[in-house]
Amino acid sequence: MSKGNQMIKQSKSFEMLMVNAFDNHTMKSILTIGILFIALTSCATMKELPTPDQATAIEQFLITQAVEQSLNGQDATSLPLPEGALIKLETTGLTIDQRFLLGAVSRWLGEQGLRLTPEGQAATYRIQILVQSLGTEQSRSFFGMPPVQSVLIPFALPEISLYKAQYQVGFSRFRLDIFETTTGRFIRSSPWLQASTFYNEYTLLFFIDFHRTNLVGPFQDFIPLKGESNEEDPKEGLE
Repeated sequence: MSKGNQMIKQSKSFEMLMVNAFDNHTMKSILTIGILFIALTSCATMKELPTPDQATAIEQFLITQAVEQSLNGQDATSLPLPEGALIKLETTGLTIDQRFLLGAVSRWLGEQGLRLTPEGQAATYRIQILVQSLGTEQSRSFFGMPPVQSVLIPFALPEISLYKAQYQVGFSRFRLDIFETTTGRFIRSSPWLQASTFYNEYTLLFFIDFHRTNLVGPFQDFIPLKGESNEEDPKEGLE
């Protein structure tokens, strides 16, 4: 056999080895990509709206501070009632628990010189707080691999979150309708008083946790009343 034929056979053998190696590498790459694709597409971004049975501390902050911000907004102008007038407050809306709203509005009207009706006295004006919204919304975004429990694997795989976010938003929207108590005559309505608050929690690359919020109090500072600044010490006067 000539040297030329041997070189040709060796060249063909080398080409076959390269083709087989390339095919094996390609198959492994395709298989790896397929597994990653299935894993990631099975845990793509998802959103849900849970309905907790009882408000958490964060949800209470969201609602109460939304009410406070509503009463401190630009639309929260004084009511056209004489100073010292006796008033009776009522609330109406779909929300069952409106006690905080009633207390906050009572304080806000008291700052304007209006007085709540004492026991046994008749009110001059009846103010009805018409509540359009008072509550929270929640949603969740997740990208990564959720917890996996398989019959093929004798142990559970934990959640692997490349990105996870829990969004919580508080809403408050209401107005005040004023009536004469004796005649029931409607006098006027205040503008809609509204505000929103949020508290968002994030997780990046499995373990980096942080949050963003416009809440104040234990998160940043205390809630200032009108005319007060955040620079004041909330403990001042308690000593």
